[in-house]
Amino acid sequence: MTSKKLGALLRSAPPATARVEAPLPPEATDFESASELPQRAVRPAPAEPEVPLQVLVPRHIHRKLGVMAAEESQSLRALVLRAVRSLGIEVTDEEIRGKRGRRNT
Repeated sequence: MTSKKLGALLRSAPPATARVEAPLPPEATDFESASELPQRAVRPAPAEPEVPLQVLVPRHIHRKLGVMAAEESQSLRALVLRAVRSLGIEVTDEEIRGKRGRRNT
């Protein structure tokens, strides 16, 4: 397929973006309290993407971290995220758990 044909196809395809919802009509917003508001399905916000973090540490510290992670049956990533949490940075349990499956021990 030539680039002219590809360009024509791309221009004819609809954009792959989220559509904007139309505002509610005024009569649909005349509610006495928030409990009377119609309930809509709420899609959870997408998780923030993870980015790589690489640090150089002395070999003996790397070994000790590896041993600690093995003794606690968790990944090095989970161990580091728990340490970051102890510094006062907000880290959720879901973020520590990660996306990979866990072994049943």
